Amino acid sequence: MSVHTKSNLPQHEALRWNLRKASVELGTTSDTLKKRLNQISASPDSDGLFSTLQLVRALFGELHQEKIRTQRALAQKLELENAVTTGSFLNRSELLKGLAQIADAMVSRIMASELSRSAKEALLRDLSSIPLVLKDVAHAQSRLLNGKSEENQSDRKTRSRGRAKGKHGGSTPTESALAQVDEP
Repeated sequence: MSVHTKSNLPQHEALRWNLRKASVELGTTSDTLKKRLNQISASPDSDGLFSTLQLVRALFGELHQEKIRTQRALAQKLELENAVTTGSFLNRSELLKGLAQIADAMVSRIMASELSRSAKEALLRDLSSIPLVLKDVAHAQSRLLNGKSEENQSDRKTRSRGRAKGKHGGSTPTESALAQVDEP
């Protein structure tokens, strides 16, 4: 059983509006409405009329999409705040500074030790891999935060070990010491 109500609108066709009538109905000026329609590249039909959907999009934009974007940003912000609150978030640059100080002390002790050249090289190589390990962990965490799977984690660990075993140009104190040990 359908309910029929009185209406002055056509029952089986979409409404079409000229700028003057639309501006009165929507409580704005026709100039404002025309400017907003131009911003979204809305074109009138052959009679110079606009659909209700075009008018609503011109005035109010894609409100639903903006709400979703805002909610995602708020959720991400809340996750970060929770990570800081629970102590599961570490400032990477501060952590690297602290580890660099520890590494400097270890490098000077390794270089002053009476270990064999190969033992020094092995220790310095292991020490120089710390920034690579941190980079891999940060990468894995950012992938997890974005909801992506942690694929081939063992491959990444293998790659980082492979990078750590090559010759180093001396960009960190540990790598500089390793370069010194490599020199005859």
